[in-house]
Amino acid sequence: MTLAVPFQWVEATGESSSGDYSPLSFAVNYVYRTAGAGELRTIENADALQSGDHYKIVFTPDKDCYVYIFQFDSSGQIFQLFPMESFQGVEVNNFNPVKPDRTYVLPSPDKAFVLDKVVGIERIYFIASDDRDEQLEGLCADLKKAVSGHKSEESRDTHSKLNKYFRRRGIKVVPSEQNIEVPWKETGDIFSVMGRRLENLSSDSLNMLEFIHK
Repeated sequence: MTLAVPFQWVEATGESSSGDYSPLSFAVNYVYRTAGAGELRTIENADALQSGDHYKIVFTPDKDCYVYIFQFDSSGQIFQLFPMESFQGVEVNNFNPVKPDRTYVLPSPDKAFVLDKVVGIERIYFIASDDRDEQLEGLCADLKKAVSGHKSEESRDTHSKLNKYFRRRGIKVVPSEQNIEVPWKETGDIFSVMGRRLENLSSDSLNMLEFIHK
């Protein structure tokens, strides 16, 4: 399993089930440290990370909304990073809907994702909306069931459906410059990193981060 982490101040515009557009804005921060030590860096598109690098995702909403985060790793697997009930046997209880002014640290304040030894292209998809995405949640439930039941054919079919789901959504990102502090509790350090702004992340779009895992 491989997992990553640029800072982004996000303004997303989602269309609710009533047809009204409601602006969403929140910070989304992807950060990493080489082998879990040293300087904290943001991940930009096409950046290169190494096996063993540690990374986190940090975001803070300004209102109740739904967030879905996935990683397509270099081995072709799909992992749901949010919502997430537990990580490596530890309860993290990261659930939807997300709450305003609460900072979510993924996988948790005192844990980080770590890149494995399978190299290649890694992609992280960030989706936000006012309302629950029942189609996406259904696909995630199907994938979890297929994987836990070791049903490879069903798993491949669900992977294909998720790929189609992501491909048909528009990808949007608008850079900006903002600083925030990011906790890294494994060592007790606090870092300040540059930001990025996402805008118009509507019901038919997503934000994608793609980096190289060497």
